[in-house]
Amino acid sequence: MSQLSEKSDEELANLSQKGDSDAFNFLANRYWHRIHRFLLPMFDHATAADVTQQTLLRAYHKIHLFNNKHTFAPWLFTIARRVAINVGKKESKRNERSLNDETLSDVAEENGNNLIQPLWKLALEILNEKSYQAMRLHYAEDLSIREIAKIMGKTETGIKVILFRSRQKLGATAKIRGISL
Repeated sequence: MSQLSEKSDEELANLSQKGDSDAFNFLANRYWHRIHRFLLPMFDHATAADVTQQTLLRAYHKIHLFNNKHTFAPWLFTIARRVAINVGKKESKRNERSLNDETLSDVAEENGNNLIQPLWKLALEILNEKSYQAMRLHYAEDLSIREIAKIMGKTETGIKVILFRSRQKLGATAKIRGISL
């Protein structure tokens, strides 16, 4: 197992494509919390966990479609986003979700930084879902503009514009409310 920890995501995916279930299990463990945090703004804690499981299960069944010339994270986050959309369609009508206090504290604990919690809470409150997703993927998950564009099905320029406008809106609102950046 220690040998697996030294391998990149793409190497583990390649091993998974060759039938190594331990390699995929290692990948799933590596990404479970990241996918779960990505889904928390869209769903309650339990539903986000279920959607995370569905994402990893779909990735396991579709691992043969992964192209090793690309990075693994955008491929997996794309699956997560699509599964989330499908689950959202199946649920009763809802336009926006809000995080309850328990979920916000879970996100803060997982991030390990209570100083940014008010900023993420504000972002969730004032930004639309796509803007929040782009911000979350870029700043919390540390994905590149190119990777985010692939995940969200937008152009790189489109993502840059979304991030710029989101930062402007967040900064202005934070200043008005006295939240330091």
